[in-house]
Amino acid sequence: MNDPLYQTQPQASQFSPPQPKNTPAAGSRAASEKELQQAIVGSNTVLAKADTTLTLFPDTLCVDRAKVTLSKRLFFRAAEVVSMRIEDILNVTATLGPFFGTIKIVSRVMNDEEPITVGKFWRTDAIRLKRIIQGYVIALQRNIDCSVLPTKELADQLYQLGEDQQTA
Repeated sequence: MNDPLYQTQPQASQFSPPQPKNTPAAGSRAASEKELQQAIVGSNTVLAKADTTLTLFPDTLCVDRAKVTLSKRLFFRAAEVVSMRIEDILNVTATLGPFFGTIKIVSRVMNDEEPITVGKFWRTDAIRLKRIIQGYVIALQRNIDCSVLPTKELADQLYQLGEDQQTA
């Protein structure tokens, strides 16, 4: 029988994901490993990091070259860790007071009705985190390759790109 409904052996292409167009050919394992190692080395470089203040278990917001990671500490050595790619962030806002500030992140992957809120950062930390994240979102929307810049220079330029005219 040649009827595809009655085939007992699955075809190989049924279960394998499509090959991305910009990856090396299927036979070049060394090229794939090299590309993966390069991605790992650069992706964990921290651009900005801050801890919340005036709490027994401080939360941490960390921005690196690939993602934003939020660690909400629940107890000693216990935390809920949420990571989102920079590409998935739609907007970031900072609510600022005279001494403290909070960060709200709206992501397309998480619930976009209810943003992720992290706070009480020192005011300067909240401003710095907001500007760097917003600058990174803008840079990626404009298809700017940020991987070639040194870490300090990238953080400074993203800070300038994400700067508002209306910061209180």
